Amino acid sequence: MKNAIIAITMIALAILFSEHFHSFSVGFTLAIIAVSCSYFIAYQAIRRPQYTMSFLVVAVLTKLAITVTGVIWVFSANIIHSPITFLVAYALFSVAITYFISRYRSHRRDISDQQQREIFHTGLYELK
Repeated sequence: MKNAIIAITMIALAILFSEHFHSFSVGFTLAIIAVSCSYFIAYQAIRRPQYTMSFLVVAVLTKLAITVTGVIWVFSANIIHSPITFLVAYALFSVAITYFISRYRSHRRDISDQQQREIFHTGLYELK
């Protein structure tokens, strides 16, 4: 149900902002790039838990750098016509992408938990 509501909201926004399609598409693209890079770096902390805080700080700085660079480039190249449309698209798609990435990670975690089997109650696990 949540996925349907998010999809309907995004389609409705795309229709509403069709007059300023360039602003909408640039905001959407910038949100995808910034959030995806940020989460890719942040999820590396799962593999190296001793550096968790470092990975999270680098992820936030990466998202900030991509966003600031993208906004400066977009405004200097005079690509967008409506800053409000750009802002709304960036904010809403950042939230939507964050939701979908989190759901994907929890789904992958559930699958990997189902594939593990404990060996003779020793605390050791083997993959099926």
